[in-house]
Amino acid sequence: AVAGAKLVFGYATGAVSIISDGFHSLTDSASNIFGLIATRAAHKPPDEDHPYGHRKYETLAAAGIFVFLLLAVVEVARAALTRFAAGTSPEVTTISFVVMVGTLAINLLVVRYESAQGRRLNSELLLADAMHTKSDVLTSCAVIASLIGVKLGYPILDPIAGVAIAAFIARTGLMIARD
Repeated sequence: AVAGAKLVFGYATGAVSIISDGFHSLTDSASNIFGLIATRAAHKPPDEDHPYGHRKYETLAAAGIFVFLLLAVVEVARAALTRFAAGTSPEVTTISFVVMVGTLAINLLVVRYESAQGRRLNSELLLADAMHTKSDVLTSCAVIASLIGVKLGYPILDPIAGVAIAAFIARTGLMIARD
């Protein structure tokens, strides 16, 4: 719902920063689905082919989240560079801020819950996904700041926010890959 709201609204208004944040949220959602499948596989008991269990599936899922982030960086950077070249300005309204603040609140709740459960369950996957969602919170803050700037007459801030979002996503991806 968060990704869909951002993408639909971003394309409707032409705000690259919101579209970029929507793609970031979309990768977060896709990685959640991937993670649920991997977690289920990781908790299977040891068997003849896996005498030490299946825990490594969680590690592979965390690596999968990194790949999703890499794809998001490419898409966000492409959208931002296209906007720089076009030089157009998005339509910023009160609804722009309502959508962004609402999705920000949802993501803050998700980060808090996933982090607590990840620590409680000692789950690499939940902790990696919480970090990923935390980057979504940061990117949403950057989008809100760019929307304020565009509203004040600085349309260049929209593609600049897109580049900043790409940097946030890349940083998170590198942290997940390192861990």
